[in-house]
Amino acid sequence: MAVKEAIIEDEDLNNFLSPFFDSEANQKNFIRKCLLKLKTRRMLLRTHWYAEIADGLDVVRSNRPALQIIFLMSLAEGVARLRTGVMDDDTVSSRKMIFEFFKFTSIDDKKVLAQKFQRALLAPKHHKLRFHSAISILYDIRNRAVHGDDFYSFSLLGEKQKKEFVDGGYTHYGIMTTGFLGKRGKKKRRVALDIVLTYNDLRAIVVRTALENIRTLF
Repeated sequence: MAVKEAIIEDEDLNNFLSPFFDSEANQKNFIRKCLLKLKTRRMLLRTHWYAEIADGLDVVRSNRPALQIIFLMSLAEGVARLRTGVMDDDTVSSRKMIFEFFKFTSIDDKKVLAQKFQRALLAPKHHKLRFHSAISILYDIRNRAVHGDDFYSFSLLGEKQKKEFVDGGYTHYGIMTTGFLGKRGKKKRRVALDIVLTYNDLRAIVVRTALENIRTLF
């Protein structure tokens, strides 16, 4: 009981969760429910720890969001593996688990990704990426960074850049970057991307989706 109460009152955990709950009472009730099962407890703590590691990588190497995406995608995979009971099953691919995780992304968060993570094309009707395609690009960024092929060419909009745009009165702004897209088993093509998404935007989507994965087990 003492260990559970320590987790419920843990300052770092509560600070991490507070943006995602409308009251402290609801937040602590969520933690209590997580602690009723070993699986949901592990899912909650993995979400917290991996998000914090991702946050800290900006200090280690700034302006390299691909390194942060490694841990956000690892968070997604780990939570999905815990939820589905395949934590130690190497026959189940990382890709499958990451898409399993994002099945629980809310409609609102899918809209955010659609608005802020787009193809850079001339015809407006072709700008929007399917949600599946956006996750595929992020998963590919993770893979290239993990294997050392490319951890530097992909960018997200920086919070400082965003503030400068907003303070300057701009209503349409973003940055150009690239990712890779293509069918599995075939050579992927580099695509130009128009990004308004910040790391904090992406992190919030991943954390909210993790919390929804956990709620399915209550």
